[in-house]
Amino acid sequence: MSGPRGQGVGAVASAGQQERREAGPLTGKGQARKAALLDAARRVFEKRGFLDTRVADIVAEARVAQGTFYTYFDSKDAVFQAVATGVVGEMLVALRADTHTGTPYERAYAAMERFVDSYRPRARIIALVEQVGTFTPELKHLRLQVREAFVERAARGIAHQQEAGIADKSLDPVLTAEVLGAMVDHTCYVWLNLGRDFDRDALLRTLTTVWVRAIGADVPPSR
Repeated sequence: MSGPRGQGVGAVASAGQQERREAGPLTGKGQARKAALLDAARRVFEKRGFLDTRVADIVAEARVAQGTFYTYFDSKDAVFQAVATGVVGEMLVALRADTHTGTPYERAYAAMERFVDSYRPRARIIALVEQVGTFTPELKHLRLQVREAFVERAARGIAHQQEAGIADKSLDPVLTAEVLGAMVDHTCYVWLNLGRDFDRDALLRTLTTVWVRAIGADVPPSR
């Protein structure tokens, strides 16, 4: 990774260290120590951001020596990429939940709820992935994975509803999912990272109503 403020050049690794970094810890104790470092790094990145975090902050949070850190990671960049990969992986699993059945409104509501509730506890790291992704291709790809997972499922749903005569057949399902996905994604960013005070339930209802109307499906009068 390269970018502003010289993103943390690590100590030169011995051959043994480099091998351990690439292979990962082989013992349960080593795995637990690496997991604790990742947990500590995540807390520090969430609190201080990427640019202002130092390796010294991470080892202080984890209560280990810097030498222990460099056993597993060669720099701040490397540990951030590991944290980001883990967080994105968690979110992708959450977004793969079983498809909800019911009316178009109920299915859309379930999709909005799944995205919001998986984004919410990970909002800070997702925002940092987006920031670092502006100068790091690997992180840019990670950020797009979250977006693409949601859009892909949404596009399939829109196409299915078009076949069933529920949604407007003149819409391109993929492009429509991209546009509406941007609405959902950015609204979550504004709410959870820029501090706009939205009520979760009201937000879910509004996102769902806008989505359903945009694809040409009916919204129940009570909504």
